[in-house]
Amino acid sequence: MDTTSFAAFLQSVSTWMGNWNLVLVVLFLCSVVGAAVFLERILYFRKMEVDTAQFLIMLRSAIEEGNIVEAIGHCETTRGAVSNIVKSGLIKHDQGQERIEQAMELRGLVEVSKMEKNARILSIIAHIAPLIGLLGTVLGFIKAFGEMRLSRLVEISSSQIGAAMEYALVTTAAGLVIAIPAVLGYNYLVSRVEGSIVDMQATSAEVVDLLVTQKNETSRR
Repeated sequence: MDTTSFAAFLQSVSTWMGNWNLVLVVLFLCSVVGAAVFLERILYFRKMEVDTAQFLIMLRSAIEEGNIVEAIGHCETTRGAVSNIVKSGLIKHDQGQERIEQAMELRGLVEVSKMEKNARILSIIAHIAPLIGLLGTVLGFIKAFGEMRLSRLVEISSSQIGAAMEYALVTTAAGLVIAIPAVLGYNYLVSRVEGSIVDMQATSAEVVDLLVTQKNETSRR
């Protein structure tokens, strides 16, 4: 394919995409997907919220009394990643500190994976939206200069050139408008995940200390 035929191909592609505003349609779909992912993650985190202080009070009371079954029951009635991690450790309460910590760590990896689910999509949208907008800009300029070349600068419509230029600039702006909220939303979700991880680690360490202390007291009796 020589240079002339390739230029004609790009001109036809840009004209077709310009007529259908395909770039703007793709950007709109990206914005819908990004908004849906962000709202789904927000609802998930809200659903998984738990008062860890109150949860620890109930666990401490049950563990200090040696009632592991009751402690596991508290975990089953309390939703959230923290309760799932603590439950995995309580099930291994009679197998030593190392096995308890290992069980909690493995369950923690599962819970972190659940929290990070779909969040990466926002990062992808934040990266590709400006590129898609830039593609629309390039195609818009190709269309504008193609019309100038075909008309040989005679009988050229300023409205046609203006529309092509406007299309080119609008796609870039649309890409940035979508990318900026996507970056903010992704970083917010990352901060929520990091905060939850710290909460899980602190609660897990507290429960392990309670189990070890209770086991040592039991062995002394």
